[in-house]
Amino acid sequence: MAMRLIITASLVVLLSLAFGQVMAQDSDTYAEEYDAFTKIEAETSAANKKAMALDFVKQFKKSQLDPNVSYYYAQALQAYRTAGQWTNLANEASSYLNYRPTDKNMVALATEAYQKLNQPSQMVELGSRLYRQAPSAGTAYLVAKAYQSLGDDVNFSKWAATTLRHDPNNTEMLVEGVRAAWARNDFTTASKNAQKALSGLAKAKDPESVKQAQAFCYRAIGEEAWVNQRLSEAEENFEKAAELDLKNDFTYLRLGDIYWRDKKLDGSINAFAKAVALGGSSAREARNHLYTLLRQRYGNTGNAITIINAAKAELGI
Repeated sequence: MAMRLIITASLVVLLSLAFGQVMAQDSDTYAEEYDAFTKIEAETSAANKKAMALDFVKQFKKSQLDPNVSYYYAQALQAYRTAGQWTNLANEASSYLNYRPTDKNMVALATEAYQKLNQPSQMVELGSRLYRQAPSAGTAYLVAKAYQSLGDDVNFSKWAATTLRHDPNNTEMLVEGVRAAWARNDFTTASKNAQKALSGLAKAKDPESVKQAQAFCYRAIGEEAWVNQRLSEAEENFEKAAELDLKNDFTYLRLGDIYWRDKKLDGSINAFAKAVALGGSSAREARNHLYTLLRQRYGNTGNAITIINAAKAELGI
């Protein structure tokens, strides 16, 4: 069955470099940790600050001050990002991850760097090793993105699922989970993941940036309803998808099918015509359905081109 599956707009979702609140004492070495941290905080040289932060995580196995130290280390690495020095960024982030394998800031920076370097195999190696050291959403995410960069859908799906076991609300992985489930015709899982993903996407700071992802999720929910012959639910979700993404041919193909089944023939003709006008992978099937419907209704297909041109005008193409 023809379908158009979205790919997330960006290969990397950078995590915010949030500065943590200094916590109350909760370890025998806290005074020593705090003294080291205040020296990092006071240091004005980025190079020295970076070295001192790395020394901190080497010296102290775990500290309540880790979020603050990570912030300053990541801050010191921003010059590499700005200059596009991706090898340096990858190496420095990886060095930190050797001691703090679950640090989200460093996972995000390492992921970005290896993707910029087009070295997904290095990402797989690093992420797999880190995951063995300390299983977490961050390290699983790194491996998932590496396999996605390699085009290895089987391992990507496996690690996306692993990421979701650690972080059930990871919106990016939920959307990718929808894609993978739909590709193997597991419409129930696709619909469940889509509903979870919509909850996360609704919280996006820039609603415009997630419209296509939302439309994709509504298509997945609608397709599960269509397959299981819940026409009203299918219609509702595909119409929501069309509102969010006006130019997806599969949406109009399925709406045409739904309207036809529900004897809404004018709506069905219009929907099929839009799918044809868009010329995507669903266009051939939509054209066959359109011409069949026109013959049934008018006895001929003489007005097909006029109807398709009207659909193009409506879509602005």
